[in-house]
Amino acid sequence: MGAVNQFLVLKRDNKWVVKSGDLEKLFSTQREAVDAAIRLANDSGKEGKPGVVLFQKSKSEFETIWRYGESSYPPTKSDLPVTHGTPEPGKLADTIG
Repeated sequence: MGAVNQFLVLKRDNKWVVKSGDLEKLFSTQREAVDAAIRLANDSGKEGKPGVVLFQKSKSEFETIWRYGESSYPPTKSDLPVTHGTPEPGKLADTIG
């Protein structure tokens, strides 16, 4: 398997950011950022470069919330872990953002 493109979702200055390499997109809500990151990772996977979405839990800790070829697309709300605040391991979200 080749390199995996990472799409990071993080909060900066009261905005949500999706970063991957030189790409950086700003969003006003967490839900918009997560949705965009998953869409970008899926598109990357379709182009032969598997994508993964990582959500920043703390300054140095990230959680994988979606992976091309393993996660459903589009994901249902119940497929995604809690991503607001610090996620509880194994708990699924009813809503995001």
